[in-house]
Amino acid sequence: MSEAENGRLLSIIIPFYNNEDFLGDSLESLLRQVDDDIEIVLVNDGSTDGSAALAQKVLDRYAHPHVIFISQQNGGIAHARNVGLQHASGQYVTFLDGDDLLSRHYLKTLRPLLFSGRYELIDFKYHIFADSAPSDPLPAESAFFASDFSQGVSCLMPLFSRSMWHLWNRIFHRTLLIGESFETGRRYEDVIFTPFFYFKTQKIGHIDHELYFYRDNSQGITRNVKEKDIEDMLFAMQKMLNFAAQHGHDKAIKQLAALMLLNCFNEVKAMSRKLYGYYFYPEKVRTVLAQAAELCDGTTVPKKKVRQMRFAYIDTWLSKLRWRLKW
Repeated sequence: MSEAENGRLLSIIIPFYNNEDFLGDSLESLLRQVDDDIEIVLVNDGSTDGSAALAQKVLDRYAHPHVIFISQQNGGIAHARNVGLQHASGQYVTFLDGDDLLSRHYLKTLRPLLFSGRYELIDFKYHIFADSAPSDPLPAESAFFASDFSQGVSCLMPLFSRSMWHLWNRIFHRTLLIGESFETGRRYEDVIFTPFFYFKTQKIGHIDHELYFYRDNSQGITRNVKEKDIEDMLFAMQKMLNFAAQHGHDKAIKQLAALMLLNCFNEVKAMSRKLYGYYFYPEKVRTVLAQAAELCDGTTVPKKKVRQMRFAYIDTWLSKLRWRLKW
């Protein structure tokens, strides 16, 4: 990432690929509220439709002075985000996907927190929609709170219990991102990337209000599961297992790691069922699940889930039997 010497407060990275149907509205939701201290980094990841031309048309209409527009061959979402990071120069960095929308109160709400410089990581709520965007009320004054680390990292329990690791409902101080990058070629890059930043800082702010509107797009990755997605989720699990092993004496980190692993396991189960019709776990999957079971044992993870991870072949046998009975 380049040095933040130009006074930009926030860089917003927008990777897109064939988002012609939605990109215009997405950019409009941002450009209607930006000031000169906001930098926009657009990364066209090899779109083959009219997305790039549409984006340029919207940019020309608003003529925002601080726009970086990059077009490249298709390299996948993780690579596109990395390219965006390499060009971002703001004190803070965040992301906007090309089919989503920002609340009209987005920057008005975030700006005072960014100017204060007190927080290295800020997260906020989001709303999922399919067709029309939801209502967009002004946040209440009581919507903001900060993590209290007086009791250690256990204050992160609610966050790790939900294990929603999206990039676009978080803002990162650039110092947190130095030396960091996304795993090129992998989907679910947010699960691989985001959780670990909560261990890097104690300066975390939370906004209990929906500032981001996520479009339930039929072309999104959650609707189009591939076999490799399970491999990518296992990569995230192995990364957390390695991290927990490095902090083996910290019970709080073990508990948080267990909650993240549980969420990944549930995702793997759902993916396998979509792909095969039942819970099928190849040997390499069972190996990682067994390691996860060992870590999760003795934590707040339900014992049933621990057994399912430890004896994944039984889970496969039972679910396959139920699947065949439905024929």
